[in-house]
Amino acid sequence: MIDSPDPTEYSIAVKRNRKPRNSWRWEINRPGKSIPVERSPDHFQTMAEATKAGKEALQRLVKLRLSVIFPEQ
Repeated sequence: MIDSPDPTEYSIAVKRNRKPRNSWRWEINRPGKSIPVERSPDHFQTMAEATKAGKEALQRLVKLRLSVIFPEQ
């Protein structure tokens, strides 16, 4: 069973990578879970770019999970 996708249960962490040098990535985390729900497949030049992309990914994730729980009829 899929849990209800409450957006307040998720958080975005933006982390600086060592390789490639000075790049940034985001990951979506959920309380009580040690492994991220999702990680960025891309590297970003700035923290702001990674944060913006992470927030967009979170919106897509919640929308996708809602569509599975409450499919359109």
